[in-house]
Amino acid sequence: MPDKLTLITDLESLSHEEAIAFINDLPFAYYRADLEGQVLAASTNAVQLFGYDRVEEIINVNIGDYYVEPNGRENFMTALTKGAGVVENYEAEMCGPKGNFWIATTAKIIYDAQDTPIAIEGLAQDVTERRKIFENPGQGTRFFEAFASAADLGVGITKTSGEVIFANEQMLGLIGLTRIELETTHILAAMDPKLRAVAETSIATVLNGGSVHQQEVLVSTEGKKAWRSFSIFLMEHPTLKELYLCITIQDISARKAQEMQLIQSSKLASLGELAAGVAHEINQPLNVIRLAAVNLRNYLTKVSSLDHKAEETLMRINNQIERAANIVRQLLLYGREAEDEENYCDPLTALENIAQMTRQTLKVDNIALTIDDLNRPLTLPCNLIKFEQVLMNLVGNAKDAIIDRRKHTGNNNLSGSIAITLHANSDSLELKVTDNGRGIPHDLRDSIMEPFVTTKAVGSGTGLGLSVSQGIVTAAGGSMRFLDVSDGACAQVIMPLAAQSVSSAAAN
Repeated sequence: MPDKLTLITDLESLSHEEAIAFINDLPFAYYRADLEGQVLAASTNAVQLFGYDRVEEIINVNIGDYYVEPNGRENFMTALTKGAGVVENYEAEMCGPKGNFWIATTAKIIYDAQDTPIAIEGLAQDVTERRKIFENPGQGTRFFEAFASAADLGVGITKTSGEVIFANEQMLGLIGLTRIELETTHILAAMDPKLRAVAETSIATVLNGGSVHQQEVLVSTEGKKAWRSFSIFLMEHPTLKELYLCITIQDISARKAQEMQLIQSSKLASLGELAAGVAHEINQPLNVIRLAAVNLRNYLTKVSSLDHKAEETLMRINNQIERAANIVRQLLLYGREAEDEENYCDPLTALENIAQMTRQTLKVDNIALTIDDLNRPLTLPCNLIKFEQVLMNLVGNAKDAIIDRRKHTGNNNLSGSIAITLHANSDSLELKVTDNGRGIPHDLRDSIMEPFVTTKAVGSGTGLGLSVSQGIVTAAGGSMRFLDVSDGACAQVIMPLAAQSVSSAAAN
């Protein structure tokens, strides 16, 4: 929605009849006055705001005569001058035929073709109700407004019905509304339905004597997911004896991201402990099977019964034993916490490890995994386990996207494909993970790597995998993004090569 100044400017492109209809439909009081303050035109809302019944009664009235403060008109003109001909939300107390009232005015100076100022055009709003809350506190009023402007949290005051009386700029940003939207729309009606239900329940709790303190909720603003913490408490005006709701809101997305990363770290630590136990339990039967296979081969050789078929069978048994042992070893490596001093790795080693851990499960889901083979030793300035975590997240997301596409299209026979391609130049490595899954929704393209943003159903993902992966890549001096492709998705990771790889490439 446009701001008030844009609404004023829009009038210049309308005919006289269209302009009259336009200003009378505005939720604000429109007026035009000459440079001396005499009203030249006004909307029906302006007529009512200043206490008149008909438009004719306000024409030629001097607005300067309505300021309660003796220098009110001069102060307003000074604000216009300081704002280079523009003033926004200028508040002043006025006195009309029906008593005193407060207005907030957004206005601009109008110039003729020779760039000479000829009039002032503005939109005014009655803010008497908001000012009532701050009657009598004296200096406390200015202190509160100064505090609300400087605070790092959103502060708002509403009637118990939800009508907004006061909101600082931080509040507007955190709830995703512009000031004009807040002034023209009931705050609950402007909320997302899920968030509205939470707000209505919380307000009812407070009105019934309950407490709402630092409640946490996941919201969606501009297509992005974010965590908010809010508190609500009742305020009673000391003289009016009216009840109001004071609401504070904070953005706690960064803290929630840290908490989730701690949880993830805890999960990895638990996985390491579990893997160690599994390794201990599985290694024993694996060793028994391996020893039994060796003894069987020796016996068959001794009795001259080891034919080609038996030799082939024993070889397959031994290969599967070794494969099982490798999987257990990789689980131990993946679950083990990365050590800070291990700051370099071979990307091909990481890819081989990831392939061993995922290829069989992908095969079960009818998903083929192909990996480029660079016949060149490379070294990345990144911990091996952390780099494996990046790859595991990308492969895991690709797998989920393929399965999601099958569910969405009803084509359970769709053959899945995940391709990891590598390209190395003199000082960097480009790695791409491409899949034929459902792809990334257009509205999440710019935010997919932010914390808590996920394409998965509720309960199926934390929305932290890509965010953590991007953090790992960025910390190593690289970059990570998703490329536009016609089908599926393609994640691109660019990592700088370590000094030894660069030197080797130069030598070649």
